[in-house]
Amino acid sequence: MRGRIAAFVIAVLAAGGVVLVASSAGTDEAAGPAVKQHSGTLQRPGPEERGARGRQRVTVAGMFAHLRALQQIADRHGGNRAAGTAGDRASVDYVAGRLRDAGYRVRAQPVSFPYFDERGDPRVRLDGEDLNGVRTLVYSGGGAATGAVREVDPRTSETGERDAGCRASDFAGLPAGAVALIERGTCRLRRKVDNAARAGASAAVIFNDGRVGREGTITGTLASPGAEIPAVFASFDAGRRLAAAEGRRVRVTVRAISERRTTANVVAELPGRGRAGVVMGGAHLDSVADGPGINDNGSGVAALLESAEALASAPAERRRALRFGFWGAEELGLIGSRRYIRGLDPAERERIAAYVNLDMIGSRNAGRFLYAGDDAQPAAATARRVLGRAGVALEETDLSGGSDHVSFDRAGIPVAGLFSGASGIKSSEQRGRWGGRSGAPFDRCYHRECDRLGGIDRASLGQLGRGAAGLLRALARR
Repeated sequence: MRGRIAAFVIAVLAAGGVVLVASSAGTDEAAGPAVKQHSGTLQRPGPEERGARGRQRVTVAGMFAHLRALQQIADRHGGNRAAGTAGDRASVDYVAGRLRDAGYRVRAQPVSFPYFDERGDPRVRLDGEDLNGVRTLVYSGGGAATGAVREVDPRTSETGERDAGCRASDFAGLPAGAVALIERGTCRLRRKVDNAARAGASAAVIFNDGRVGREGTITGTLASPGAEIPAVFASFDAGRRLAAAEGRRVRVTVRAISERRTTANVVAELPGRGRAGVVMGGAHLDSVADGPGINDNGSGVAALLESAEALASAPAERRRALRFGFWGAEELGLIGSRRYIRGLDPAERERIAAYVNLDMIGSRNAGRFLYAGDDAQPAAATARRVLGRAGVALEETDLSGGSDHVSFDRAGIPVAGLFSGASGIKSSEQRGRWGGRSGAPFDRCYHRECDRLGGIDRASLGQLGRGAAGLLRALARR
């Protein structure tokens, strides 16, 4: 399966099918086209502007028109587009409406999921005072717990990563009913919380590790419901204060409920010739609850939607069908893309020759990353060589588990993706390659309220968005 990943990327990129533009300072970066009323509430370009773009070109202006629409949706619906909310439903309607206008037959696949709703701010109370910098972990257990603070030893793994709480043995000797204090790092938050609960902890506080860009508190998720104890995420300062109070009693309160709600996957397809299979592009549609999610993942949605509109107007040059998927509830554990894969029979899965994922391609302090599977070093080298001719220096990154490509990869489907960076820190070498600031996060607004339209890097959006369109076009021609 990994060999297939390398093969499809090498074949496509070597064929010269990727079209990237190094500079985004051209005329298509100007303010996007004027917007018109849609369904009584939503703004979007009218028919005359769509006709002006119906020429197989993906433009920064076109992508920004979609980003403005998504920002507008969030502004009108409580500041976010989180799965199961009114902002999410309006985002689904917008994407489905644009695809229908472009001539697609659109399918909205219902996706049921456990909705997590906070009914009040969490509290971590020490010595009669509520600590600042504390957020509830999504899918935390509800209720209040009081116990002595006990910090889990922040060991260092063989890879040099601090991995407190990743093993059950880390909690050996934890007093029953203690509040486990655990540093962020290495393994998933859910594993740390579950290990603490099994060891008898009454609550878990996971705190940020204090590295540059990882000092404050963020929205974190346990990926699925069922946590048995209250669990919160704390800033580095709050964590160190609790560590200094080890042995003293602290009270952790989480006010939250879970209920079933429904979101949707939006799927559309352009037919190919014969039975040459399907090439898919995908991007998740939801934001976190903390903000509008314009980079995460409005940027991927905008690029994929602009690609779908442009390619719909192209001559029928495709051997393979082109399918576009906009996934629901990714932020809650890849729920939409997993639901889509489960709904395919073996023959339908086999028809998917490749899946290209777009998640965060417009980070303010952007990198230009390619991921293409564990055995895809030859593919990455070919990508760097081909895209280097367009002035874009790509860096290969690991095929990590943080986005919807994982659902396809686990189903044996070759996957690739483009990415501009999240909370990781840009090195001085990367600054020399791409500009920006070294020692700072690629996206300081990752999973925060400030993930808004003004934080999008136009150069990165243009290069990676156009690159994705070129990659999809080339894959469909083979």
